[in-house]
Amino acid sequence: MQGKTMRADVQHLFDQAAEQAERNRADFLKNNDLYQSSILRLTEHIRNCMQVQQQPDAVSARQGHVDSQRIWRLPVLQDGKVFLRSEEENNPGFTVDLLLDGSASRLHCQETIAAQGYILARSLATCGIPVRVSSFCSLRGYTVVRILKDFSEKNAERKIFNYFAAGWNRDGLALRMAGKLLDTAPADRHLLILLTDASPDDSRKILPTGKVPLSRSYDGEAGVQDTAEEVRALRQQGVRVAAVFMGENTSAPDARTIYGQDLVRIQRMDQLATAAGKLIQEEIRELSG
Repeated sequence: MQGKTMRADVQHLFDQAAEQAERNRADFLKNNDLYQSSILRLTEHIRNCMQVQQQPDAVSARQGHVDSQRIWRLPVLQDGKVFLRSEEENNPGFTVDLLLDGSASRLHCQETIAAQGYILARSLATCGIPVRVSSFCSLRGYTVVRILKDFSEKNAERKIFNYFAAGWNRDGLALRMAGKLLDTAPADRHLLILLTDASPDDSRKILPTGKVPLSRSYDGEAGVQDTAEEVRALRQQGVRVAAVFMGENTSAPDARTIYGQDLVRIQRMDQLATAAGKLIQEEIRELSG
């Protein structure tokens, strides 16, 4: 009987997810002109930043500007490559992981989150920046990271409309799992952006350790410290971890404790793509400087 009940619950969850995906797509189509305008605007901002910061390399060629240091090679070695020309840099040098909080705290804005994730992913793909979009939540004591759009998938941004919110959010474990997934990234440098309310909260307690012999609830200070430790661990591995924070004023200090200066606060969920775009432009400038 218990097994049948669990299967019924799982089927109900799948049905809810499918219904939400349809609502996400319908909302995007309803506001298509507005969203397409947002994609064009964000794409232009990112592309302009790349063009300003990423200067093309000069390479030897048979035409272009004369290279005074190589001109002697023409009469002596009959080498015609005595000119310099600019070679455009097509490789941005980093990847972007967008990790969306998919817990029940986002039930009221699922359509907007899906649309914003699509806008960001589409803009990055157009600029040639590898992007992966995932969501996470905790269900029945398990933290689930769901890859909505992977690096290797081309023109698959519409899969982001499968975003669905339910359950709890064990942020520390989700970040650890996201770090493991970076092994599959197509670049050596990574920018991980988390959408968060800086309120880690899970039904499953933190198990006892040598330092803390008693189990603790995964919320409040314990949840914040666990998440902050995972952020520090990722940064020590060379991953830049940033966050787009939308939460209560009382959670703002916790957000700063966890993410430090790599934090952008928004007041409305429809500001997500623009806020993440600013973090990406900062990464481009840092990579080029």
